Amino acid sequence: MDKLNPPRSNEPAVWLLFGAGGAISAVFFPVLVLILGFLLPFGLITPDNIIAFAHTWIGKLAILALLIFPMWCGMHRVHLGLHDFKIHVPAGAWIFYGLSALYSVLVIFAVINL
Repeated sequence: MDKLNPPRSNEPAVWLLFGAGGAISAVFFPVLVLILGFLLPFGLITPDNIIAFAHTWIGKLAILALLIFPMWCGMHRVHLGLHDFKIHVPAGAWIFYGLSALYSVLVIFAVINL
């Protein structure tokens, strides 16, 4: 192995999903708390509006982004957190990222069937 041709790694893809999940969580979860925690209970938004938005293609993309990317971020944090505590799960990357991939596929099928 030389310095000009380092071995390939899956780290860039995992860090991309991790970063996207963290950014989406930071930006959009306060908006969801506002909508679902305050506006909906006080009757300022009706559930029909939310359901109608969820059936549009942009609503489906929003649901996908809000569900899939934070899961990848969370699983990456769990995987690295266990590593920091010196708890080494055999094939941990395969387990945590595999669960995230399985969850992603299930969410995609669920949202398509809305």
